Amino acid sequence: MSECPNCERQKQRVELWRQEAYRLSEHQWVGLTDAEIAECFEFIVEDDTQAVRFAHAIEAKLKEKNT
Repeated sequence: MSECPNCERQKQRVELWRQEAYRLSEHQWVGLTDAEIAECFEFIVEDDTQAVRFAHAIEAKLKEKNT
């Protein structure tokens, strides 16, 4: 089963809008250091639940650095 072409176009439009809004905000992206990535990586084990926790830990670090 393939995805709806309209849905795919909508995803592309949203991404373009997000990129333009970010560009216009003149906010400079701040990434994570290797140490911060390693700190988040401690949550990883071979379990989907742990992978989700890892993703949330990365997200939290990025929000912290970019707000």
